[in-house]
Amino acid sequence: MIDDALVVLDHVAMRVTASTITGLGCGAAYSTLKGYSIFKTSISTAVSFALVSTACFGMERVANIILKQSSAIIYNDHIDEVKRIESTGSTIQSPINPKLIYGSHFLGGLMGGGVVGFLFQNKPMAGAFLLAPIMLGIGKIEVSLDEYKSERLQQLVNMDNNNTRQSDDDESI
Repeated sequence: MIDDALVVLDHVAMRVTASTITGLGCGAAYSTLKGYSIFKTSISTAVSFALVSTACFGMERVANIILKQSSAIIYNDHIDEVKRIESTGSTIQSPINPKLIYGSHFLGGLMGGGVVGFLFQNKPMAGAFLLAPIMLGIGKIEVSLDEYKSERLQQLVNMDNNNTRQSDDDESI
């Protein structure tokens, strides 16, 4: 139970950190362009990025958990996953479901964007409409990175299996 909470916290923290660093860079670029104080503008932008990303990624994790639980109840995903693994014969499977990722990122963008839009401009729909597509783009990046990681792990496993077979063949000679 506590491990699951720490995994969720780590997931959000990594993304908020990346967003904060992006905010520092964007703030520095903007302040340089406009001739403002670099330190003050960079810190202000980084804090804003951190607040926005915390709202969106926090809501995304909540939506992910809810969607995962509801889909497991409705579709009995565990049985389908076992059948898929048996049919493909692959040892490395992608741990994420792209539909779940896109859905949770979209809902996180809508809900988090609504909160941010209300807090920053008193316009929740404006925030939701702005941040939902951005969160979908982040979801696409996460799916692409996970697919790459799975393919690379499969290549490494295949290389290791080939090397093991080759060394077994050498020993039998």
